[in-house]
Amino acid sequence: MKRSRLFIIALLLQLCVTLGFGTIVSFANTHDRAPEGLSVRGKDFSGLTRIQVSKLIRDTLPHAVIYEEQVYPLKWEGTYAEIERWLDLVFPVTKGSWFADVLQNFSRPSGVASADIIQLDRSEIIEQLQGFSKEINRPALLATIEFVDGQLKRSEGLSGLELDIEATWLKVAQEHEGKQVEAVVKDVPAKPGTSDIAKVGDNLGDYTTYFNPLDVQRTNNVRLAAIALNNQLIPPGEVFSFNDVVGERTADSGYSPAIVFVNQSRIQEIGGGICQDSSTLYQAVLQANLAIEEKHNHSLPVSYVLRGQDATVSYGILDFRFRNDTKGYLLISARTGANWLRIRLFGLADDKHPELQNPEGYPIGPESWDKDPK
Repeated sequence: MKRSRLFIIALLLQLCVTLGFGTIVSFANTHDRAPEGLSVRGKDFSGLTRIQVSKLIRDTLPHAVIYEEQVYPLKWEGTYAEIERWLDLVFPVTKGSWFADVLQNFSRPSGVASADIIQLDRSEIIEQLQGFSKEINRPALLATIEFVDGQLKRSEGLSGLELDIEATWLKVAQEHEGKQVEAVVKDVPAKPGTSDIAKVGDNLGDYTTYFNPLDVQRTNNVRLAAIALNNQLIPPGEVFSFNDVVGERTADSGYSPAIVFVNQSRIQEIGGGICQDSSTLYQAVLQANLAIEEKHNHSLPVSYVLRGQDATVSYGILDFRFRNDTKGYLLISARTGANWLRIRLFGLADDKHPELQNPEGYPIGPESWDKDPK
């Protein structure tokens, strides 16, 4: 019995020595090496030193974004810090005690080595891409059209460029070979573009009204409003607001006091007379068969259109609004002469909005409309 106990004790001592020796050997061989199965971003780093692992992981990150031969270097400071924090788990910092270090090495969690848990610092890359976009982006050049000297004059448009920041970030995040990443850049169509403007040419509305040029202050107001309306381009489907386009009528913006109708009374007010512009525009809109969104009549009859055919406006209170329900852009031409205001609407004719055959006016204009009224 005594011999059996001694034998068992000897075996236990031998086992302890073996385990201890194995632990020491394991610590000597692995304490500064990556454990088996260490895999990050699709690469196996088993058995490598911390310095080697850190460098190789960094090498998997793309170092630049490129666009049209221009190279935009990427900085990964935040991600590098995340890599080092993760490596602190894989390679625990020594505690200064050999025995404690042995135990720490022996108990290193295997899960750390088996999962790709390093998070790329998205915010720092997005911020850099936003900076790159300032060099890459190019605003679209809009096509233009205006009615000048009796004819429509056009200029061509040009598409713009815009860095797709989110799509480029996804390409950066998915690149595991450390290569340069081609930036994702989108075309930004010009609206209106050249083809849109080319369709504007049919005369849909043309109406003329007359005023007394001796009423200098009122005439001034009529001309200022016409200048604001002239060559306004309305996209298809958009609602046009007279007040939004002409703006508030103030002395600072050049408007003069003139007669306005308020509650069946005649009073002096800054901007008096511009209702002739809104009413003339309304007549052209009727000719073009456009959808009316808002229209109000004066409290008293006016002299420049038939009774009930006027459209009064008051900034912030009453507006004249209509919708461009044609299939193309709509151009307003508003011009004044010695005693006349002529507003034309150019656009794309269709069955609902046929091309106007004969212009109209009130009082009745001259027999020939080849030129502006005299």
